[in-house]
Amino acid sequence: MKSLKIEKLIKDGEKNIIGYELNTGSIIDNEQAVYMIKKGELSGVRIVCDEKGKEKIEGRDFNLENLPEVK
Repeated sequence: MKSLKIEKLIKDGEKNIIGYELNTGSIIDNEQAVYMIKKGELSGVRIVCDEKGKEKIEGRDFNLENLPEVK
């Protein structure tokens, strides 16, 4: 099975990350990304909790914010 990685970001009008495009072309939201990390299906990222205790993801050795945005 091909290793799944996040390649692009999907942002809302306020520039908040609301989803991700994977190297397969699939689109997932944050909840799906967290689930996939827990199952070991998504590489290069980890789960962190924001100030409100909500699970979100961040890059292991890179800043997700530096990835290109889906146009």
